[in-house]
Order: sequence, then structure tokens, then C-alpha cells
Amino acid sequence: MRIPPYWANESHSGVDRQGNPCDYRAWGWSFASLAAAAEEAKARAKRIFDALTSDKTPDSYAYQEHPSREEIVDSVGPQGDETLIITRNRYGALVLNCSSVCFVDIDFPEVKSTGFLDALCLLFSARRRQERARAVRQTTVEQVRTWAQCHPARSFRMYRTAAGLRLLFVDRHYDPASQEVADLFRDLGSDPLYAKLTLRQQCFRARLTPKPWRCQCKTPPNRYPWEAPDAERVYRAWQEDYERKSQGYGICRLLETLGNCSPDETIDGIVRLHDEYSCGSDHAELA
Repeated sequence: MRIPPYWANESHSGVDRQGNPCDYRAWGWSFASLAAAAEEAKARAKRIFDALTSDKTPDSYAYQEHPSREEIVDSVGPQGDETLIITRNRYGALVLNCSSVCFVDIDFPEVKSTGFLDALCLLFSARRRQERARAVRQTTVEQVRTWAQCHPARSFRMYRTAAGLRLLFVDRHYDPASQEVADLFRDLGSDPLYAKLTLRQQCFRARLTPKPWRCQCKTPPNRYPWEAPDAERVYRAWQEDYERKSQGYGICRLLETLGNCSPDETIDGIVRLHDEYSCGSDHAELA
């Protein structure tokens, strides 16, 4: 899994092509130490400076292809070979990161009209919009069931989320960087951003707690890592408010299990942890 425990922010100063002084900052990361992260940050800041003061473009050195900068909250397994890591993402929600237990996120398609008159009916009829949304959701579920029938060797738990479906595969372990998984995401219509993040982080991810705006909470006041103790104190105060307001919400609700589950202790443990965090009561609002 590509989830570094050490992050540092450093700068590189120089003169641009017009002779003006400039300063570029960058984040660096390391799996070994904070000092190594700082060295990487300095090197990345210099690469940014060199690119932006030459004929290169930022894309030429993959500036955006760094791993997600997230606080590690908990982990299982030795460093560098963890089976799971729980992180806190950029908007403060806890995320389960798994090295080989496959999650697939599928968004429900948007409700679309079939023509001008239908568009008017959808615009002025809440009942019709609700009926169409239910039909879209049911069609998505049926498509997943049909896929499962065509792939009897696969087994997964299907959950309903606020905006779609979550599949947790329980038949065996998967390589998140494999072509097999890329094909799986494509065939099931997984969210493209989720598929890209899976490859970049080299792990499967599943959000465990609500998005703040779905539980009447503000977004975080700043981001990890904090460069001063005061910044972290402000963040922890926000975190307490978020955790209080997120109580009573659910992330997903189990719909059914398709196929035969593999008797694997690691998979069973991740299923239990996922459900304990994510599945509220049957009547809990999904967030």
C-alpha cells in the first residue's frame, strides 16, 4: 500500500526567466523517516522550479501523482506490509485501506429525461423524479446481479450507499494494481475516480464514517500534517464536533451476499471491521 507515514513541506528558491526571485514549495513523503521526507520535498520543489522556469509543463514530472496526504489512525501488520490501514482523508472521514481485500464503488446514474415533455414532467413532479430514481437504482442492482450470474466464481457482499452501491469481494484476495482488477472495475461500472485512486494508492479503499456535509458538520479547518501545535488543536476540536454529529448515521446497508464466501480469516476480519464502522441500524440515514 502506498500510504506514507512521514510527510514534510519544503521550498526551493531561485530566479525565473524574467530575473524575478521566486519560491516554490512541495510536499515530500517517506516510509522511512521525517528527514527522508524533507529531502524528498526539497527535491520535488526543485523539480517544480526547474519545470516552471523552463519549457516543461507540470504534467511532465507527474506533479499530481503523489499519494494522498492522510493521517494514519490505525493499522494491522508490520510497517510496509500492513493488511489494512485506517486513515483520515482530506475532509476528515475515516477510510479503510486494504492491501488485497477488494472493494468496488458504483455510483447510481443520474436521472435523465427521455425527451422534452418528460423533462417538463420531471421538473414539476417530485413523485415522478422519485419513481425514476428508484427505477435507476433497481436497474443498477439488477445489472450487478446479472454480472454475478455470469461470474459464478466471484463472491461479494453488496451494500447500498447514499449515492450508489459498494461491493466487498469475499471469494479471495486481489492485486489492486492488476489488469484483472482494472477489468473488474470497468465491467462493473465502477466510479473512474475510485479506480484511479486505487491504482495510485495501490490499495482498495472504503469510507467508514460520514462526509461532514451530510451530517450537518463543517469541513475541516486545515489539513494533516500540521506545521504547528495550534493548528492541530484547532483540527482536533473540529474532529470532536464531527464525531459527535456523525453518530447515528450509517455509511452503507447490506443488501445481499452473492456467491460462496471463502473461509479466509483476513477477509472475515475486514468484513467485521467494515460492518462495525459503516453499517448503522436499518433505519439509519446513509451519509
